[in-house]
Amino acid sequence: MQNLLKCFEYLKPYHIDMLDAIAVMMELFTLQSKTPESITTILKLDKPKASAMLLQKLREIIEPELFIEPNPKINPRKILKLLASTPISHSIIEQFLHTITQKKTTNKLYFYSTPYEINQLLVGILDIQAGESIYNPCYGMGSVFLSLSHIAPHITLYGEELDPKLSLIARLIANLSKLDSSNLYVNDILASPIFRQGTSYKKFDKILCNPPLNAHLGTELLKDDERFSTAGNLIKTYPELVFLLHSLAHLGQKGVFIVRNQTLMKSSLEKRLRDKLCEDEMIEAIIELPKNIFPHQSYDFSLLVISSSNKQILHIDASSEHFYTKDGKYNRLINTQEILQLYRTKDKSPYSSLTPIASINPQDLRAHSYVKDSHARVKATPVKSTTQSLETLGVEIFRGQRIYGTQKDEEIEFFDIGIADFAPCGYTESFQTKKQLGNKSKIHKYQVRSYDILLSLRGITPKLTILGDITHTSVVNAGIIVLRAPSKAIAQGLYCYLFSQSGEQALAHLYKTSADGTISTENLAKLPIPSTYLHNTKDTLQKLNALRDQLYATHAQIHAIKARPYAKS
Repeated sequence: MQNLLKCFEYLKPYHIDMLDAIAVMMELFTLQSKTPESITTILKLDKPKASAMLLQKLREIIEPELFIEPNPKINPRKILKLLASTPISHSIIEQFLHTITQKKTTNKLYFYSTPYEINQLLVGILDIQAGESIYNPCYGMGSVFLSLSHIAPHITLYGEELDPKLSLIARLIANLSKLDSSNLYVNDILASPIFRQGTSYKKFDKILCNPPLNAHLGTELLKDDERFSTAGNLIKTYPELVFLLHSLAHLGQKGVFIVRNQTLMKSSLEKRLRDKLCEDEMIEAIIELPKNIFPHQSYDFSLLVISSSNKQILHIDASSEHFYTKDGKYNRLINTQEILQLYRTKDKSPYSSLTPIASINPQDLRAHSYVKDSHARVKATPVKSTTQSLETLGVEIFRGQRIYGTQKDEEIEFFDIGIADFAPCGYTESFQTKKQLGNKSKIHKYQVRSYDILLSLRGITPKLTILGDITHTSVVNAGIIVLRAPSKAIAQGLYCYLFSQSGEQALAHLYKTSADGTISTENLAKLPIPSTYLHNTKDTLQKLNALRDQLYATHAQIHAIKARPYAKS
């Protein structure tokens, strides 16, 4: 991911419009996906020939009306080298788009796409099947197409978008995702909806919509429009209502819409529309999302799921801490599979309720208004939690510090531990770098202890070790995170779990979902730990230490063979 972000940052200054830089990135992803061998060939050429060949190859695979030519001043070898060093998948590309639009808010692209986890939730709710038609009335730059293609590649995609540049990027993404982009149009849905069939509207199996909340819609001319005539006066400041009503004209089986919570309350949602949705049994579910998950949005949001013949409404309150984690200045949705499970099973739980239509108050459709009684019952009857985290286990987490190389250095002997010191498995008990000068107060403050767990700060796959008995003053460098458990037994159990395939995958996810490949100590503290983490710890560590010693012995034998002198001829 880091190399992809470097590539994008390199391209940005060469393009006046940042969207052009994104389009070029999509073209490069397409090149790597379709003809990876051409990248290898280009990297062997000098700059002029590399530029010419890159341009030629891109023109061969990108449709002329979608092609954005890379600035001729760029160094193609530099960007292709970064690109070639990163494995590319639909998930990686979607994470990349999430990072540059939702995380890097200085790019001011947050209105043009949807957070990665929300896309996953939208697509999961729709339960898309092969052969179905999918419609998006405001597809933006189309980041959700990557999730769509992963879940159900054999679909027919339809959409409308007002911004031509966003539409161009979306079509590039659709083509990259191997989805037909020919039914994605640049169009104003209010002035001239394009998918009409005579006097009616084309029906689509599934609809998803994240409306552009920054758009101001002139609605006076729509009072006589059949799409909006049954809902009373429209509210100009709530574009999601306009997109919702437009989509209802196209609705076949199911639609899911991102709406502000204000539109679910008496003060904002026009009465006739609110009553229509309830009386016509069109509301299947309302899922309340965590606060502060959309950059530069002060509103609270929900997902509104629309289908037919719903005698009950499912409410899921996903606004609690169980469903989000702090990610920089904003929150990030987690446990999406649990939300989807609640949606699919329609089970009652501390986070969900199923309410008959007759018991629904159309003046307030928000999820927490219906689930709050369940929360109250849970609080009144404490139940021992079956889940735990590093935080709840009492694990102290801190980053290594730079403790030498300043005017405050004094004479003090200590070991400076780096990742190169990590044993391949089991205890790390020896270190390579001994220093004689450093900041005494910081060294004493941050010195490591026996059975501390050490973890690399950055990376794609975690690098991990546990310290054995420490007899010398030692500190870790700034590229390492220290996990200090409250007891030796807990430390040993945690190390064995984190070393396992399950633990490694859990840690790897934290690296992959971070903005810059740097693991967040806040997110790390919330890492779920299985209740069985202490199982068979002693035996596991004995085996790992034995394997460590075998590896060291093997390396020593290899080194001895390599060091054999050869007689001069």
